[in-house]
Amino acid sequence: MKKLIIILYPFKFREFDWVRFEVDELKKNNDVIIFDFVTILYPHFIKAYFVDKNIKKKIYIIKKLNLYKIKMDNLILKYGIENILILNFVKNDSLTALKINYYIKKNLLKSINFFNPGISIYNQKILKTNYSLIKKISILFERKYETLQKIKGKFINFLVSILKLYPNFILVAGSKCKKDIRNYTKKKQIKIIDGHSWDFSQILYKKKKYINSSNYAIYLDAPGPKFFSDSYLYGEKMPETVKHTYPSLNNFFDYIENKLKLKVIISPHPKTKIKDRGGLFNGRRVIPGRTHDLIKNSNLVITRNSTAVCFAAYFNKPIILFYTNETFNTVGYRSSFELAKSLRVKLININEFKKLNLKKILKINKKIYKKYIYNFCTSKKNKLPNFKLINNLINNR
Repeated sequence: MKKLIIILYPFKFREFDWVRFEVDELKKNNDVIIFDFVTILYPHFIKAYFVDKNIKKKIYIIKKLNLYKIKMDNLILKYGIENILILNFVKNDSLTALKINYYIKKNLLKSINFFNPGISIYNQKILKTNYSLIKKISILFERKYETLQKIKGKFINFLVSILKLYPNFILVAGSKCKKDIRNYTKKKQIKIIDGHSWDFSQILYKKKKYINSSNYAIYLDAPGPKFFSDSYLYGEKMPETVKHTYPSLNNFFDYIENKLKLKVIISPHPKTKIKDRGGLFNGRRVIPGRTHDLIKNSNLVITRNSTAVCFAAYFNKPIILFYTNETFNTVGYRSSFELAKSLRVKLININEFKKLNLKKILKINKKIYKKYIYNFCTSKKNKLPNFKLINNLINNR
């Protein structure tokens, strides 16, 4: 009998996640079962996703906590505790999440968590910045629902420590991330697995696919403002508007196409469904689900702060990080600013593109790119993709 990998996922599990977490590769040697908990953990956030009919048949959507427990009881009886590994993405940020994770602890199931963000802006703690006290208070108020959630999280962390709800393993990507978590893992007796961000892991096993286009720039789109972004998870108001953002983007794309003689292709965010050559981006090509290949074959990458800059850094592509007049000094702007510092690229306002020195912007620093990759995206020690590391773990290699 094959061993069993169980994926516990707090959000809506999509075809994108199936590919990102290398499920097809995991299934070659193991049985894989996926639990989708969005209905009981973040029901309001369901609106942020389009309906992905292809994936519904492949996963268990948990609508009541007792159904999760009944299903898990049956799986333990069928496979045995020693033949099960939990890939756990459920954070202890609510009492319901606590109950999900307590079941794992109570039944002595092996589990692995992940600290592989693949981007340098994973740990923006406002109170530890150099901002003035007034500025810090202003930012915390701007993100008041998230701030309240973090205060609530302090109480939940107290329960976590009492119940000792810690995983057996944590897969970590990058030396900076490993350094940040080393003391915690040592104290809690958690074994570190040197791995990769999910984006970088694709680089290690995916074959090159040809994109039928040449001389193009790729724009990595965000969900908002047309669609719900991650800020909706905490009920935060979107700082930008459709009427401002998309005309600003299209004007900038016109400028890039004219000055650099490149076509701009849109890589939509996995949460969204955008019509190819539709009106939102003035008839430009929209190619979903091929970010890795689009970046690899591109001449230029344009984004706010996507984790996919990992691909751009690895393939040594010029990167333009941007903001608009509406997003200046917002949370999104500060994220882009910190990312630009890490990559040593210029952060630009696309409402003032006529002032740009494109020749200077398009120069890249390969040494800085390489440093970024080893700090945040991958381990120097390990060149096996994540699915092989997980296979080794469940087979005690």
